Amino acid sequence: MINNLYVVQRGQQYAIFTPQGIQIGLLFLGQDGQYAKDVAALGPITKALAKRWGVNPKD
Repeated sequence: MINNLYVVQRGQQYAIFTPQGIQIGLLFLGQDGQYAKDVAALGPITKALAKRWGVNPKD
């Protein structure tokens, strides 16, 4: 869970869901194996999506 949104990883593909289970995003971040960098990139992305969908993001 990042910024109160669920993130499901399938390889380098990340599906983002609200706490109610609604999928609101699907990202592909490249097949470079840089998972730590992917998590760092997902932080601001999930924060913006959480605000957009009315989910209280972690500050």
